[in-house]
Amino acid sequence: MSLTKKEFRSSKRNILSPCIESLLNGSLLKRIKNIFPPPFSDVKLKSEITNVVYLNWMIPIEKIRDMIPEGLEVNAIQGKVLFSILTYRHGHFGPAKPDGLRSFYSSPLQSNWRFYIAADTKLFKEPTVLFVSNSMSSSLYCLGSRLFSNMMYTHHPLSFSHQCIDDHIHTKIDPGTSNAPDLEVICHSVEEWKIPNDFQHISTQPSELLEKIIVQNRALTSQDLNSSHIADISLAFDIKEIKPLKIDFFKSHTLYEIVKEEECFAFQIPSLTFFMNNEKRIKQCFI
Repeated sequence: MSLTKKEFRSSKRNILSPCIESLLNGSLLKRIKNIFPPPFSDVKLKSEITNVVYLNWMIPIEKIRDMIPEGLEVNAIQGKVLFSILTYRHGHFGPAKPDGLRSFYSSPLQSNWRFYIAADTKLFKEPTVLFVSNSMSSSLYCLGSRLFSNMMYTHHPLSFSHQCIDDHIHTKIDPGTSNAPDLEVICHSVEEWKIPNDFQHISTQPSELLEKIIVQNRALTSQDLNSSHIADISLAFDIKEIKPLKIDFFKSHTLYEIVKEEECFAFQIPSLTFFMNNEKRIKQCFI
């Protein structure tokens, strides 16, 4: 399965699957959203997120070149690029205002897979991530993001669990027939930080390394060779609450060839506040 497939595919085939897929993948919807700003473009979205698990690898750049839009440069260090998976539980994810309505919004699970874009004086003056895949446990949120936003080409897997009990965490994503990437991870918190050798080229200090991985101000999604969308993002968290994690079990057919020889640097943020707004289209290509 390709990590970068954006087409919506139902996780379980039924009589409505072809109609839904035709609508969400069709050129008509894409043209409408490119002509008229989607409803969420100027709306500030907010979520009180819990149990964020970061899985991070430094991957040889030659393994991921075909995942990067033509002309876009990802941040390479010693011939390797940082790749992160964030999995978490949303907390009433929806418009930040009016505040009184936030209790009505749901709290689905989400898994966000991303690379880190190299600094550029024209388009990427601030720390920016490239979204390559997004999955959510809620079919309603998945369809909503497809219809009303250009930032997240969200997949809806057959099953999605993210259980955090005491110091142990078990995450499992079964894509079914969807284009969601598969993932199963079992891990537990530990007392001391152990920074893999490849990550020490970024920083040998845990706090500085965490800041570089976590703090990103913008997110980019590539639609095609000539069109992408970008949005402002921000996270509010307490770095002192972050816990190092040790991986007990990892399985992913999607990622096997990419990360099989690389050491994972994992950690958990118990809670944070997420904001996203100002979604806009970048018409020019990156070359």
